[in-house]
Amino acid sequence: MLAAPAASQPLTIWAWERPEDLRFAGRDAEVAVMTGFIVLAGGRVEARGRRFPLRAAEGQVTTAVVHLQIDHRRPLVWTAAREAEAAHAVLGFARAPWVKRLQVDFEVRASERPILLGVLKAVRAGLPSGVELSMTALASWCEEAWLGQAPVDEVAPMLFRMGPAGASIRNRLAAGGDFTEPKCRRALAVSTDTPLPRAPAGRRVYLFNPRSWSAADFALARRRIEAWSGE
Repeated sequence: MLAAPAASQPLTIWAWERPEDLRFAGRDAEVAVMTGFIVLAGGRVEARGRRFPLRAAEGQVTTAVVHLQIDHRRPLVWTAAREAEAAHAVLGFARAPWVKRLQVDFEVRASERPILLGVLKAVRAGLPSGVELSMTALASWCEEAWLGQAPVDEVAPMLFRMGPAGASIRNRLAAGGDFTEPKCRRALAVSTDTPLPRAPAGRRVYLFNPRSWSAADFALARRRIEAWSGE
């Protein structure tokens, strides 16, 4: 039976693109705030910042999250110059003094994985000293060899809305197994509206909520994580 996360299990609340007041969490959780959105559209890199307010306690916000997506309505014109432009845009959202970790959220098709890896490599090269580089990932990516090429300190596999591969991954974690890719063994991501899978302890847990956070939602999620070993 897997051990439950200890009381000091690192918890990080995702603050997505909506108004949030997360002061209720205090020192019980860090905050990863969505700070930037970048769209790769044809031959253009279109970037914008967060549009909604975030209220948090001093020192609570540690992670800048930047979401990238490809506009598939038009053919992507991808060059070395465009890659450098995209990386520069990502880094522009991670210059604040409070940023201890930059997390890239970029879901791509199989044919687009070289684009993701190239952007990550360029971001890594320009990252300020002492800032960690993180990325989100579909849980199924953690079973594929290509992810090992990602130049990141941490991969956060999303253990919700996993699709056809979900049952197999959940069963393996419940049986005490783990992800194939070692970089996926440092963090994980769960959602308040999805049953939490049994998962290894001692990892940073990113908490997603499909609605604005409340103290009650956070307390329930924390209790569910602490009860993993009691299932």
